Amino acid sequence: MVKDITIDIVGNFADGKTTLVKALTSESTLRHSEEKKRGITIRLGYAHFLIYKCDSCGAFSRYEKCEVCNSKASLYYRVSIIDSPGHKTLMTIMLSGATLVDGAVLVIAANQKCPQPQTQEHIEALRIIGVKNIVVAQTKIDVVGKERAKESYNEIKGFMSKNGYPDANIIPVFAAQNVNLTQLIQEIGKFDIPDSSNEERAEMVVVRSFDINRPGADISELKGGVLGGGLKSGSLTVNDDITVYPGVYVKNSWKPLKTKVVSMQSEFEAEKTAHRGLMIGVETDLDPSLARRDNLAGSLIVKSDTVPLFKNRIAMKYEAIQNKFEKPLQKNETVLLNVLSSKVLGTVVSYSGSGVVLNLGNSALPYFIGERAILSRKINNVWTLAGSGNIYE
Repeated sequence: MVKDITIDIVGNFADGKTTLVKALTSESTLRHSEEKKRGITIRLGYAHFLIYKCDSCGAFSRYEKCEVCNSKASLYYRVSIIDSPGHKTLMTIMLSGATLVDGAVLVIAANQKCPQPQTQEHIEALRIIGVKNIVVAQTKIDVVGKERAKESYNEIKGFMSKNGYPDANIIPVFAAQNVNLTQLIQEIGKFDIPDSSNEERAEMVVVRSFDINRPGADISELKGGVLGGGLKSGSLTVNDDITVYPGVYVKNSWKPLKTKVVSMQSEFEAEKTAHRGLMIGVETDLDPSLARRDNLAGSLIVKSDTVPLFKNRIAMKYEAIQNKFEKPLQKNETVLLNVLSSKVLGTVVSYSGSGVVLNLGNSALPYFIGERAILSRKINNVWTLAGSGNIYE
């Protein structure tokens, strides 16, 4: 049976993530005008490719003819890629998509000492959200000598062991020349992906939203707002009645948006039903202006017979990352909270060492009890990953 999986490409700024994605998929995830101008990933970029499994030798390949033995290969995985930004100032955007991933490729350049600051933060984030499937792509081996490449490999090996991934394989790659990409594909193909199709409650995490109508389009041709993201659990089917939380802020309160799934489109084809592992765009019958310019990014979609909590005050268990901050959380401190794809500011009401209560002001966070929350604090005016825990109230 063909499975859908989503993998995150993470790592420090300028270590070669977007170049690697383009080599794997023949697509560039730099699609926003500002991204093209600056040559960096600002938004969560998306791309996709297929993985086949050889009917003869069992090797994994990007093509129907095995790249190892040239025998026929059968479709095994449909892979959606999230290309996360590596800039420290954009760390919270990386966290917005992290809850959707089934595995990760950690990109580490051989021409720099390991770890770089964002390499450390990204591995901490992957560990916090429980990503077990991980492989390291050692990039820029073409610009260093043999000795530095070996030294870099040993640095990476020690770094991964220290951070709880002692068995992660490290694949040296030269993406621009297609060197060792077949070996990288072998590791992605071996990712252990559990079957989530039997989970009852559908939760879709919205990371992008769009108005796809062209200026001047006739009213009869207008399409409803499109919500882009992936399912954390359960499934969605065309014609399902859904509700978008928290919705829109009207007269000092949040109003959830009731709508329906008009159609669904993945990077592969039009979809009748979607499960976890597949990045999709859901066309709704919402006023398209509501979805314009990512206005509904951070929302949670559920089927209309399901009602999540959405409050402006939450309580969560909290485990801080050790030795990162001089002081523990302070009462009245402003923090940034990532839950699913939502990111909201909160004020610490109380902190007991193992639990924290936060006031979210006018923001309303949609969630279910037990949802994982990631908390960031400011260092030198930049949001920095501080710890995490599960929401219990």
